[in-house]
Amino acid sequence: MECPFCGKVDTGVIDSRPTKEKTAIRRRRQCLGCAGRFTTYEATPDQLMLLLLKTHAGKGASMKSSDAVLSFMSEALKGLSAECERLIGGVGKFAPAKRVKRKVKAKAKRKVPPKKKTLTKKKGPAKKTAAPKPKRARKQSDTDKVLQVIRGYKKGADIARLKKKTGFADSKIRAIVYRASKEGKIKRVRRGVYISQ
Repeated sequence: MECPFCGKVDTGVIDSRPTKEKTAIRRRRQCLGCAGRFTTYEATPDQLMLLLLKTHAGKGASMKSSDAVLSFMSEALKGLSAECERLIGGVGKFAPAKRVKRKVKAKAKRKVPPKKKTLTKKKGPAKKTAAPKPKRARKQSDTDKVLQVIRGYKKGADIARLKKKTGFADSKIRAIVYRASKEGKIKRVRRGVYISQ
């Protein structure tokens, strides 16, 4: 769907709902380029036929006469096509988009003047650079601490041992152990005892 403001094709649907007459789907769209919002109505040929028949019936014409319905539909379609031509021709909503494109193209055609040459100073002796600072050691996370304790025990470590070695709360250790077992970092040997994989 082309944006009527900037002419870009990338748009997203914000809201979608049927119209009151249930003859079309009303979609509220937003352009991903300029963030402009606009509304579109989408209808199938069956829905369009239903709308035309309802309109024609509202004027008091008999629905039995198929010729009358067809002539009314042809007049309505001519009106719709004339409206579409008016909008596409730049008279209606789509005119600003064309103006914007022309302005952008006009700016692109302008030539940029060449840059003036500046005098360069002679370089003196090279300055000594300071030695790079040593990198800080990364702080060990709580999960790493628990996994390190588990790695230290070949037969496995239980929650009580982990609690004693790390000093963490029981609930925190259980959460870390659960997450690590789901990720496949540790394996449960028996109830409450875990080994490193």
